[in-house]
Amino acid sequence: MIDLSGYRLFITGAGSGIGLASAQGARALGARVAGTIRGDEQRQALAQFIGNEDIFDVDVTDSVALEQAMATSIARFGGLDGALACAGIIALSPSTETTDQVWQDVIGTNLTGCFNLARGAALHMKGAGKGSIVMISSQIGLVGHPRAAAYAASKSGINGLTRAMALELGPANVRINAVGPGPVNTEMTAETRSIPERREYLLNGIPMGRFGEAEEIANTNLFLLSDAASFITGQVICVDGGYTAK
Repeated sequence: MIDLSGYRLFITGAGSGIGLASAQGARALGARVAGTIRGDEQRQALAQFIGNEDIFDVDVTDSVALEQAMATSIARFGGLDGALACAGIIALSPSTETTDQVWQDVIGTNLTGCFNLARGAALHMKGAGKGSIVMISSQIGLVGHPRAAAYAASKSGINGLTRAMALELGPANVRINAVGPGPVNTEMTAETRSIPERREYLLNGIPMGRFGEAEEIANTNLFLLSDAASFITGQVICVDGGYTAK
C-alpha cells in the first residue's frame, strides 16, 4: 500500500502532464508538495492542489535558482523526503538537422535539469540519512527512436545517472530510480499524436494497443517515492504498455 502521509516532496515540471498528475496524487495520499512550473497557466493548474507559496516559476537548468527554491521548500516543510524530476521537453528532427540550440535545450532541460534536482536533493538527504529521488526517463532512452536523437540521448543519460548515483547514495539510505514512460496522453506528445501516420506508428509499437495516461505514470512515481519501494534503487522501470518487451 502506498502511503505518503507526512511526506515532504519537491517536484519539477509540476505544472502539467506527469508532474501535475504526480502532485495531485501525492496530495491525495497525504504528502506536502512543492514544485516548479513555467508560466501562469501552469501555476493556475498546480494551484488547484497546493498553495501558491509552494509554487516556484523556475528554469530547471538554472541550478542556483532551483536550489534556492528547494531550500525554501525544505525550510517551510522542515525537511525533504522525496524529489521527483518531471520537467522535460521533446524536439523531433533528424539528427543531421538537429541544431546546436535544439541539442543544448533538450539536453539542458531533460538531463541537466534532472541532475540539478538530484544533486540538490541528495545533498540534503545524505545528511538526513534517508530519502527517495525519482527521475522521468523514457522508453526512448532504451530502444532509440528516429527523429529524436537529442531526446534519446538525454533520456539515456538519465538512466546512467540513476545507476551511478544509486551506487553512491545507497550507503546513506538514499534511493534513486528512473521511470521510463511509453507514449502517453500529455501536452508534450500532443503534436506527435496528432499526425495520423505518427499516431499509427506509435500505437502499432504498443502491445496493449493504447496510449498511457499521466496518472498511470504518476502511480509508479509515487510508489517509488514511498516506503513501499524501500529496497528498490538504481532501476529504470518502464511503464509503456509493453513497448520495450519487443
